[in-house]
Amino acid sequence: MASKASDVRPKITLACSECKERNYITKKNRRNTPDRLELMKYCPRCRSSKLHRETR
Repeated sequence: MASKASDVRPKITLACSECKERNYITKKNRRNTPDRLELMKYCPRCRSSKLHRETR
């Protein structure tokens, strides 16, 4: 069985770039997006849509 570290679709955490709160957990495909994921998502702490980046 494959280890979690070499998984093709690992679970990642998205953190708000403004307040650094980790709001979302999602999966990504490492083959399609090898760099860090950046998405505009709603941050409940900031109460607006902010850029969320992948954390390690």
